[in-house]
Amino acid sequence: MFAATPGRDITNDQSGGYDVARWYYEARDRVAADAGTLRRLIAAVDWTNDLSPSQWAQWYSVALGFRPDLILELGRGRGNSTAVFCQAANTLADTKVISLCHSGDWTTVTAPRITSVVHANWFDRLDARMADIVSADYADILGDHQRVLLLWDAHGFEIAEVVLGEILPRLLSRQHFVIMHDIVDNRYAQVPRSYGGQPLWKGSEWQQRTGTEARVNIGWMQSIQDQIIAIADFSARNDLEVGSADHEYYRMFANDSGRAAQMRAAVGDEFFSILAHWAFFSLNGKSGPFEFPAVTGRRSFHEQADIVIDGIPQLPVTIKTQAQPWAFASGWTWRPGVEPPHAADAWLRVRIRVADGSIGLGLLADNGRDFLVRRALAPRAASIDAFLPIKDLSNPGRLVVQTWAAAVSATVHIDQLALVW
Repeated sequence: MFAATPGRDITNDQSGGYDVARWYYEARDRVAADAGTLRRLIAAVDWTNDLSPSQWAQWYSVALGFRPDLILELGRGRGNSTAVFCQAANTLADTKVISLCHSGDWTTVTAPRITSVVHANWFDRLDARMADIVSADYADILGDHQRVLLLWDAHGFEIAEVVLGEILPRLLSRQHFVIMHDIVDNRYAQVPRSYGGQPLWKGSEWQQRTGTEARVNIGWMQSIQDQIIAIADFSARNDLEVGSADHEYYRMFANDSGRAAQMRAAVGDEFFSILAHWAFFSLNGKSGPFEFPAVTGRRSFHEQADIVIDGIPQLPVTIKTQAQPWAFASGWTWRPGVEPPHAADAWLRVRIRVADGSIGLGLLADNGRDFLVRRALAPRAASIDAFLPIKDLSNPGRLVVQTWAAAVSATVHIDQLALVW
């Protein structure tokens, strides 16, 4: 592969010492002891179609085996992984969980249910933010943490760029382990080679739009998510092996009936399975240098123009959102004071500070319902720059501030607006 272009030197690569099968086996007594709590959490989340009880136990064992000081969760949904990792953080000594997701289900649905089945301080280790994964400040999030367990469960190429081009370079000097959900090992799962009358897979958005059951296979990996393309490309460029939890569990337990029997005796078929349907990797133990993609949402801009805003004579301006999910607080028509060059890649930069509750910031289409682009922003003490891409400067869309999914009012300070390119 890439025969004419030298790659990195892999002759001294080591595994990093991470063994998901051994972690699973060694955690069996802990899983058994905590089985009652895990069952109550699973029932409270009530979304096992996203994460089965055996996967709960597998990820619980990863957290207990790796012993991170930070678990960073990208994508939360209803909150299966949030709950299992928060339980692991409560079991470990000094572990924090930071969870980023657009969804408000954890705040509005899941957390109130969990409150009745855990102790009062259970949530203290968790920082669950309704926030935009692409625009988050990962230097601040990672801070001084030295052992980072990263769950990459949010999909799409834009997020893949952030993981591979922004977060991974920051993890190089730290111990880290990356888990990826929704990737099946076609060597062990009962999946046919036949297309089964399905067309070629054309991306996750196409699949959602058309409702087809097509999947994509790359090597041993099978998925319906764009993430599989990004990780396959990254691994090829860096001569990096992506690990299969299915393969590791099969090698240990299918070939050792004694260990499999010990697992079943300890945790039962409810929490034990050699089917995993998730993948993993780490750069620890590998010799660099590595190739990382640029992150388009974090590009450098060299020119800017002031913004003329209808209804706002001057900035800064303060807005109070309603305590009602998805309610519009304010919307403005705007235009640049100076037109950028015709082919410029232009973005609206909003210097903004949010307090009390999460908000949505976006550009609204002419129909008044659909967003051309929208970001979720969580409360922060300091102002940040949020960037909204402009696809058509002749019709850029109204700038809108709205309440996010939770019924929590927010105070929003907009200090500056500019068109940058």
